[in-house]
Amino acid sequence: MLSPTAADRLCLLRFAASFLWADLDVDLAEHAFFVTLAHELGLPRAALPSVIELLSAPPAAELVDPTRVSPALARTVRDVALRAIASDGRVLPREMELFDLLDELLPQVPS
Repeated sequence: MLSPTAADRLCLLRFAASFLWADLDVDLAEHAFFVTLAHELGLPRAALPSVIELLSAPPAAELVDPTRVSPALARTVRDVALRAIASDGRVLPREMELFDLLDELLPQVPS
C-alpha cells in the first residue's frame, strides 16, 4: 500500500492499538511503535496528540471489525498487527490467537 487514505490510516492505527492492548497494558516500547507507525503512515505532526489518544483505551470492537476491511488493505492490517504484537519484544500465545482470528476474518488476498 503506497499512500493510504485518511480512513485507511485510522483503520490501521485502530488495529495496531487493539493488538497493543491485547495484554491489557501498553508499555513504552509499544507506545514508541505506535508513534513510529503514525509517522510511517504520513500523519502530520500536528495530528500526533489525537493519534496518541487512540491508545488511551482499547478500540471498540465495531471499530476493528476485520470483515469490514477492504481486500486492498487486508495485507497491511496483517503486517501492522504482527508488528504491534512484536513491538514489546515478547509474543504471548493469546496475542497469536487473536492474530489467527484476525487472519481468518480478513479478506484473503492472492499472493
